[in-house]
Amino acid sequence: MSKIIGTSMSKEIVELFNKELTTIILSTVTNEGFPHALPVHLIAAPDDKTVRVALMSIHKTTENIKDNGKAFITVSEGTDIAVGIKGTAKVVREPMEGNSAMCMIEFKVEEIKSDTTPTVIVTDGIRSKHRTDKTKHFFRAMFDELYRG
Repeated sequence: MSKIIGTSMSKEIVELFNKELTTIILSTVTNEGFPHALPVHLIAAPDDKTVRVALMSIHKTTENIKDNGKAFITVSEGTDIAVGIKGTAKVVREPMEGNSAMCMIEFKVEEIKSDTTPTVIVTDGIRSKHRTDKTKHFFRAMFDELYRG
């Protein structure tokens, strides 16, 4: 059962976003009014009201953010974390220094809800691994820039 729990992220969520292993689902709204969801790995939280993500400039999610800014982050992670974060997003850097195909999105938190249930426990969340060493270096450059802002 969903329950509104605040307007800023807990210390636990901020730390989770800065671990460089969390995958979120970033949802936006198309011009036609349909939801559009994307798994995102390149995330950083400089404070409890801000989430930065790196996305390809040509991605539909980036287009949706430029068009209307409505966004929602879904987090399902170990230690039974299941939250939804409503907010607004905008492009704050395009292109990024680390890769000209990427842009930096800044998401401002407006409301957080808990989606934990009495019937299941989240244990691991979404896990991924780099396909190549080139990906590992790309991620490092993107994370470093997201932290700098």
